[in-house]
Amino acid sequence: MSPIWITIEPTPQEVRLLLTEPSSGPTLKARLPLPSAGRAVPLLLEALSLWHHRPLHAVLDADAEDVHQHPERWAHLAGDLPLVDLHVEWVRRPSRARRKDQGRFLEELGDFRSARHLLGFAVTGLP
Repeated sequence: MSPIWITIEPTPQEVRLLLTEPSSGPTLKARLPLPSAGRAVPLLLEALSLWHHRPLHAVLDADAEDVHQHPERWAHLAGDLPLVDLHVEWVRRPSRARRKDQGRFLEELGDFRSARHLLGFAVTGLP
């Protein structure tokens, strides 16, 4: 059974969520207030996994300002979670300088747009 994916993007004012099913694309978009309790986010993720009866892979923006300013809100996502079908990845966005350098190197290998589209379709279900 393929997992559903959710991105978690904390901002200083809110948390943006995008839930995606590989076969049908985005199925839920939400803008929620910042969580008031540390366990709120893991419980929400567990509920979404149970709702869809599928494993859930969450991607948290580890460079988000709120994650740095209030780590206690996000600490429950760093350790073992009670639900075995839940996996959380803390992702740091590469700096612009690194992306630019990496892009130049990869350009020498040719055009890989079709591979990017295939990967995007596999993850999101969108053409």
